[in-house]
Amino acid sequence: MKKNKGKTKTQDKVSLLKIGEFKEHYPDPKSTMKYGHHLHKRASLPFSNEKRDIRVWLPPTYNQRDKTKRYPVIYMSDGQNLVDKRFTKYGDWHLDRVIHQLMEEGYPPVILVGIPCPKDDDKERSNELNPPYKVRWRFKKFIDKPHGDRFIDYIVKTLKPEIDKTFNTNPDREHTGIGGSSMGGIMAFYAYNAYDSYFGFSLAYSIPTFFYHKWKWKKLIKEWGASPDEKRKMAMFVGGKDFEKSFTKGNIWLYNHMCKIGYKDLIHFDIDTALPHHEDSWSKYALEGLKIWLKDLK
Repeated sequence: MKKNKGKTKTQDKVSLLKIGEFKEHYPDPKSTMKYGHHLHKRASLPFSNEKRDIRVWLPPTYNQRDKTKRYPVIYMSDGQNLVDKRFTKYGDWHLDRVIHQLMEEGYPPVILVGIPCPKDDDKERSNELNPPYKVRWRFKKFIDKPHGDRFIDYIVKTLKPEIDKTFNTNPDREHTGIGGSSMGGIMAFYAYNAYDSYFGFSLAYSIPTFFYHKWKWKKLIKEWGASPDEKRKMAMFVGGKDFEKSFTKGNIWLYNHMCKIGYKDLIHFDIDTALPHHEDSWSKYALEGLKIWLKDLK
């Protein structure tokens, strides 16, 4: 009798998805994901020397064979933190539950695409997610070679075309979002403004506005050249507990500035001063944040 090497009884009973180069994770009793399918593929990234697993989460209703059904896509930084706690030491956003609830309320299902952060290298993460501009001098030891443009270029020129070719997506701007928190928040805000022809939505949470003076923010936003467009929406959130206190005033100011230059009806802004700088906080407000985008895609 031949032995079934490398597989558990649980794995034998499950039909795993394989779509293009993306393979579904084997079931794991430690998984905290409740809904959908979590796929991954190993990839070389042009802005990093480290190979990482690009992660794709598909809603439970996804059917690869049904080409008539097209899905909006949101690209997220810190992709290891989106749906399953077993891949992160900080916790996850529980976005599988969030999107399931949105579907229960009648909103369209969404495909998530996550790019994980560098392993155990906070400085590299800060450099690759920050816009390509010098930060205030007191932050130079943390961000000395910012290259967020290379991160976004990889998404729009390499990753997005592959995702659109491999999965049943709706590739237009209005159905394409970008999101993140903290360093991922500043990346999402930058991409929304500087790459406005690609992204119709931005989920920009807990933006570290303190990297630049207010006058610098005004100058950069003007240089990026984006203009208010009713088809492009943004969600912002900031808490106010513990370390998150250092984010609160700056995010409020940035939101007010965006309102002054014409974005008042395009931005959904949540503030909860009782919440800390953590995935559980961002998860709590992701539902309302995503609604501002998805309500127009019904």
